[in-house]
Amino acid sequence: MNRRNSPTNDPRRGRGRDVEAELPALGRWVRRLREARGLSRPEAAGLLTISYELLRKIEYGTTPCTLPVLEQMITTYELGPAQARHTRDLARPSVSLTPVEELRTHHSAGERLTKLNELDERGLVGAYIDPLWSLVHANNRFRAELPGIDRYDDNAALWFFHPGTTTPTAETLVVHWDTAAAYLVASLRAALGTHRHNPQAQTLFQKLCGSHTFTELWNTRLEVAYGYPTDEPLELREPDTGNLYSVRIHLGARVRTHLDTPELRFFIGYRDPRDPPTQL
Repeated sequence: MNRRNSPTNDPRRGRGRDVEAELPALGRWVRRLREARGLSRPEAAGLLTISYELLRKIEYGTTPCTLPVLEQMITTYELGPAQARHTRDLARPSVSLTPVEELRTHHSAGERLTKLNELDERGLVGAYIDPLWSLVHANNRFRAELPGIDRYDDNAALWFFHPGTTTPTAETLVVHWDTAAAYLVASLRAALGTHRHNPQAQTLFQKLCGSHTFTELWNTRLEVAYGYPTDEPLELREPDTGNLYSVRIHLGARVRTHLDTPELRFFIGYRDPRDPPTQL
């Protein structure tokens, strides 16, 4: 294959703020993948063994993409597992989401809150989050790690990128902030792609686009993330002392709701005992 650029980053890198951010759609996504490979549309059509006109219509969303062509794109553009999954998700109908308030008042809420209180007593950070990083339930230690999250609709992504204000949030606490920001955008790309037609997803995306950092990362990177890499601890800074410490994060299996859809994920974090605090 004639590969000119890595499919990880968009060739428009550096111009992200000048390009209007858009929710995921199959046509736009596969066009960006093609452009990231440095392939013209005629070149890509030849490699895919389809007509130029068909590829153009797929990329502009005026005709559906058949499964064989979709799989050929995944192979030809040499997509990683997460990118391939995202591509297939975009070819499927959007998945609905239960409103957060409804999840909070579900009959199982009491049991979840009890579990989170127990984690508080053990000194562990715990929460139940929806696919869009909204807090359905969170214990006190979780909120202490994300101070002021209640001012951002109890959404970890809005807290992290704080659109509409230059007052820092995660920047002062997360040591490798750029790496964490890239992961969060990759995670949001997966979730927003799956739930792209849901009002909650559309509202969150509009708010996030108020952050120049989010918009630039969204428009210039092509990583997709499902879950969290548990082998990579998150390095944080204590706000009062400046001491550095590592937190191990686990996102458990999705919790099924009354609609029998996996809409919640159990989040737990604990300090790595092998990594004592160090002074910055």
